Amino acid sequence: MKWHVLTPFLQTRDQTWLTDKVQGHQFNIIPAGYQHDRLRARASRHDWLDYFGHTARGWREMERHDGMITSFPQLAGTCGLLKKVTRHAGPVVAWNFNLGALYEGMQQRAGRFMLSAVDVFVVHSRHECRTYSQWLRLPESRFEFVPFGIGVTQSWLPEEREQPFVLAMGTANRDWGTFFAAVERLGYRTVVVAPLRNLEGLRIPPQVEVLTQLSLRQCHELCQRATVNVVPIENVQTASGQVTLVEAMMFGRATVATRCPGTEDMATDGVQTLLVPAADPQAMADAIEALWSDEALRQRIGRAALEHTWTELSEAAESRRMQQILDRLDPSRP
Repeated sequence: MKWHVLTPFLQTRDQTWLTDKVQGHQFNIIPAGYQHDRLRARASRHDWLDYFGHTARGWREMERHDGMITSFPQLAGTCGLLKKVTRHAGPVVAWNFNLGALYEGMQQRAGRFMLSAVDVFVVHSRHECRTYSQWLRLPESRFEFVPFGIGVTQSWLPEEREQPFVLAMGTANRDWGTFFAAVERLGYRTVVVAPLRNLEGLRIPPQVEVLTQLSLRQCHELCQRATVNVVPIENVQTASGQVTLVEAMMFGRATVATRCPGTEDMATDGVQTLLVPAADPQAMADAIEALWSDEALRQRIGRAALEHTWTELSEAAESRRMQQILDRLDPSRP
């Protein structure tokens, strides 16, 4: 079956993605032709014009029964809308379907209308299957949990020994208030990588150093050098923080993470990470201290996290699940 791939991060037809490892199907990359600010709170009117233009370019290359694979909700919405109004026969698969928040009112009504024609939504937490099913008023059978996959990179830096530190990074739905309250109780040297606007109105403890606008490589270097990585999340409805968590696990580093849809399906508490309740500074402080003070525990959790990433959270593992979904949607297969 032929699939047309529309994602914001594929800019040329020769770029590769998960589809590169899927067998028995044809894939046509529709280049995005735009680059949006990934730190923006929500899509602007100009962004939506880009999404509709991207979808229209893809549509001109499609035959009636070709399928579409999108990444992120906006392109799923525009492709779903076009399928709905043109009565296109091919399936739409919405990969990486994740809403930062469950909107109400006009946004919810528009979402229900545009996304009703999507055949399969791929989400990265089991909790979201039911949450989005209810929010969109669609059958839960249309939603598939597939663990988030990452292009695994081996660690190249050791843990910092002379000046150990706690590290927290991220932009989306981070619970910086709880994190600051936790590390202030401990007094450990702490590094935070986040946009300054996300920290406005918060009292930052004196031992915390805030860094901004780092490259991905710089973030990976800090992740490897940190004694303890922390992923504090305030969003308990939809998935957040899974990329940061999986990257720390990829480097074999022990992490503390808020128990939420974006983390509890990525790792097992006490095995590959330490999960703590949301908005609980004392529980977070206790978990950080447990890892900080016990090198053997850090190494045990780090080794288990690294193995789990290679076997279950790699791009290869995610591609295998894509193969199964696309095979199921191909009418030419028995």
